[in-house]
Amino acid sequence: MAPAKVPEDDDDPVTAEYDVYLTPSQAEEIFLLQYPNRVRTRPYNDRTGSRPQDVRIKPTTGFIELDVNLNTGYNFNKYKSLQWGDALNTARDIQNSSGTYGPAAGFSGAKPRTAGRMAVKDQADRQLQIQHDLAGFKNAESDGKVMRVQTLGGQVIRHDGPDEIGKPIYFVGAFRNDQLHLTKVTGTAQMRPQFHHLDAEEQRARIAASRASAAELGEPRPAGEARSILAREKKLDDSDKVRLEDVLRKQLSAAEAEEWTKMDYIDEDMQAAYDLFNDRMFVKDVEAAPRLKSDMDSWDYLDAISKPRRGSVGRRRRKKGKEVEGVDLEDGEDEALQEGG
Repeated sequence: MAPAKVPEDDDDPVTAEYDVYLTPSQAEEIFLLQYPNRVRTRPYNDRTGSRPQDVRIKPTTGFIELDVNLNTGYNFNKYKSLQWGDALNTARDIQNSSGTYGPAAGFSGAKPRTAGRMAVKDQADRQLQIQHDLAGFKNAESDGKVMRVQTLGGQVIRHDGPDEIGKPIYFVGAFRNDQLHLTKVTGTAQMRPQFHHLDAEEQRARIAASRASAAELGEPRPAGEARSILAREKKLDDSDKVRLEDVLRKQLSAAEAEEWTKMDYIDEDMQAAYDLFNDRMFVKDVEAAPRLKSDMDSWDYLDAISKPRRGSVGRRRRKKGKEVEGVDLEDGEDEALQEGG
């Protein structure tokens, strides 16, 4: 494509022009995952040795998590990985199979998964086990005792919801020669490191201390009762439903009740990713693509994107079927505006 002719005195020249196409709506949802804590030159993929292994989502509440393998042979604290691995394994036994904490789990407490009492090692036995596993770290890693993944998580903000009306619409673009093909994004999520292992460690220490105190006093430990936000939710009348805390309570309750749905991850360098990219991100027949027509003229568009102002200064607007009108300012108003500006 030949570059556009540029006047010599133009300080902001147009260097290229592209035909823009909007791809048809997809049956699948397209989520844009952003990683604020990751440099652009090291994406999470197979080339950088940080390909996500497990991806899960809660479709209704929008929470999404992915696990990225860590290199256990380089700059890796083996002792802490065994300590946090034990905490996560204990959490999966006494709370849930994923060991999820925080808003994705509704900030719920521990919920026993079995009728019996789960054994939790005391501090001495735990340290002895960790030291033993340090001596045979490879075997401990094979047995799943090591925390060898980093969990990234976020919540999808959907752009097709009622709260998003009037807000910017996001697209992802793909270039092909002198064409730009845009595909609408269903939602975005900012993926940040999750600290489930620290929450699991704190919970484990609390449970161990409670049981040790009960054993020292010789008191029988009462049977565990599953308590959660769901159990504490009360019926709200219509006047309370709009309160922010009630909305938040419902969202957390829904997050706690919803199960994770596992997804398959396809690396960007795999052939399947290229095939889907070429099939979904471009308009197949550009010659038959309908041309977009706007119902706005230039003045309507200017009004739509401009911030409303009270008492606009000297604003000129073309009314339908009329000439351009000029709005004159009184001398006093002009001086006041100059002093304020």
